[in-house]
Amino acid sequence: TDPQQIGEGRNAHTFYRIDVRPNQYADTIASVRRRYSDFRWLFQRLHEERPGAIIPIIPHTKAFQIEKRLSEELIEERRVSCETFLRRVQIHPELEGAPSISAFFSPDAEVFEQAKKDHPETEGFISEDGTTSSAKEKVKHFFVKAGIKAKVARGVDLEETPDAAQVDEVEQYLSALETHVKALAKATLYLVDVSKETSTNMHELGQSLFGLHQTYDPDTTTPDDNDSSSSSNNSNAKSKNPSLKTISNIFASLSAINKVKYDDNYAKVSKPIIDIQDNIKAARLALKRRKDHAITYNTFLQQIKNRQAALEKLNHKNATSPQATTENQIVSTQQLLDESNKSSKVALAALEKVTQRVFREMDRFKHSVDAQLRL
Repeated sequence: TDPQQIGEGRNAHTFYRIDVRPNQYADTIASVRRRYSDFRWLFQRLHEERPGAIIPIIPHTKAFQIEKRLSEELIEERRVSCETFLRRVQIHPELEGAPSISAFFSPDAEVFEQAKKDHPETEGFISEDGTTSSAKEKVKHFFVKAGIKAKVARGVDLEETPDAAQVDEVEQYLSALETHVKALAKATLYLVDVSKETSTNMHELGQSLFGLHQTYDPDTTTPDDNDSSSSSNNSNAKSKNPSLKTISNIFASLSAINKVKYDDNYAKVSKPIIDIQDNIKAARLALKRRKDHAITYNTFLQQIKNRQAALEKLNHKNATSPQATTENQIVSTQQLLDESNKSSKVALAALEKVTQRVFREMDRFKHSVDAQLRL
């Protein structure tokens, strides 16, 4: 609530006040102020901390021009969408205890700034003992992962968990739902927008007529006292035809009626459909996070194959021509292979965890969508 604009020109931005109660029984309320970009940060962090969870979408409206960025309409639009986002996040069963939520609502500004500054990077990989691999190995890992992604793009199947068939069913369900909702949205949103367009056109026409009325209107002109016939004609015209001011007022009334009609239709028809579309997008992002974990797991599997092949070559070379250098390479490669095996187990455990979260979320999603469509 209470948007507050800070700064001028390109440095201008808007803060939104959030009232925070430590717990439901507390009497005291602390206030924190967050920018729109802070809400986007929270959205991204929740995807990192709870991969596979269906995180509520924040509608993102880009505003390149300063005038538009600070417009009351955009600020109010963002205030409403951010408030809705926070309310849904707070009651989300999979997001309970997420560190980024605690940091976001912290009244201590330093805590939140530190959280934004120190949020962990997920690119690259960490071995089971928590130590990162060397820069050279990270580069190799990057290229192996790029190769896996290229295979996926060509339609090559990934090494999957036993739940892969169920995941396919989820994707097919989302695709079918998305197709039906798109068809429904195309028809209904168009009809709802017609009343908005009509309201706008009538308002503009009324404004134009009122401008003409101020410039010239038969009922405001003064007839020539010497021309009685002209006066009589004007009187007759006034009695038969409404004035420009009257017509302008009629269009203004019609514009207001259509605006009320649009607002009512938007709330009852458009908003629920848009919410379902946003929920589908959120579910798609959850599945994408799972796919990212599947790619990571397959990357380690490919890395294991590559290192096993390299180890076999070194063992063959050492068998035919033993050398101290080759033996050192064998030891080093074996260590890397062991790391890859450990990392693949960690990646598989993470993939299975994310998969189960996706299934729980999709059950909740289906009940939610079913309830929305029945309204």
